[in-house]
Amino acid sequence: MSLTGALFAVMSITHYGDNTPNKTDTSLFPDEKVWKYGADFKLNFSLANASPNWSGGSGNNITITGLINANANLRWKQLTWDNLLKANVGVISNRQEDINGQTFLSSRKNVDNLFIDSKLGMDFDEYPTLSMYGGLNFQTQLLPGYSYTKDSLGRDIAKLNTSFLSQGQTQFALGTENKFYRNYFLRLGYITLKQTYVINQELYDLRNQEIIARVSRGAYIDNEFGMQIQMGGTENFGKEDMFTAKFNFLGFLPYQTAEPILDSRIDLGLSARITKYLSLNYNLIAIFDKDLVPTGTNAWQNSWVFGVAYGYHL
Repeated sequence: MSLTGALFAVMSITHYGDNTPNKTDTSLFPDEKVWKYGADFKLNFSLANASPNWSGGSGNNITITGLINANANLRWKQLTWDNLLKANVGVISNRQEDINGQTFLSSRKNVDNLFIDSKLGMDFDEYPTLSMYGGLNFQTQLLPGYSYTKDSLGRDIAKLNTSFLSQGQTQFALGTENKFYRNYFLRLGYITLKQTYVINQELYDLRNQEIIARVSRGAYIDNEFGMQIQMGGTENFGKEDMFTAKFNFLGFLPYQTAEPILDSRIDLGLSARITKYLSLNYNLIAIFDKDLVPTGTNAWQNSWVFGVAYGYHL
């Protein structure tokens, strides 16, 4: 006799607000401050189990993933202030056996990323979709990260290789932004300072490296000047906006480099409503940066989460 069980649940809460007293005001440059904000909170939880005598081979695991996507945007006269927060953290645990047949629990991160984008813009009277802007991007992991090997008994040996702000990154940019159809934008940061952080100096000994992500031991920070390219948009389509697609690209091209390399980050989100409250969701983060990986290895890093979501809208 065998026993198997599976449980999968997701929660999603979205809130949108606008504090302007007249929501029908369509002025491009309102005299009163107009705030628009929204947030999505999602929790994915899965459990799979099988009895030890399951004929297909036994195994069980637990996966928990939390996702936050929040924004707050201000428009006042010709001034705009747009802010975005994304946080994805997930852990997977599974039960394994060592060479003696003893079971143990192995837990590892399967996704961990914090991304903040803040942009202050000033629109032009003659060109309502064009603005000058100053922007800040910040990204790092939140929890310690480890590489794993096996000991003589077949049990995990965890070795620290990343932690908060190790590596971390900020980009300060000055340039122009063009907004298309209110849902799409293109930013060109002609003057951009990219800063990479390695705060945890213990990593240099643990990884036996003198340079991590361009940051030398004891320096804590590395600076690069270059050009920033950022574009993105949101599109709702289908009957009653059944499908939603969100896209954001962030690229950095150094002015001084042996070869032209465009460091890139891609954020892609797809959502399809099954019913009024249920939807399918897919979120992808893809990063290309040769400074973050050993020389000669693939510079693309990908992390994605797929789940069924229960949504409640205020």
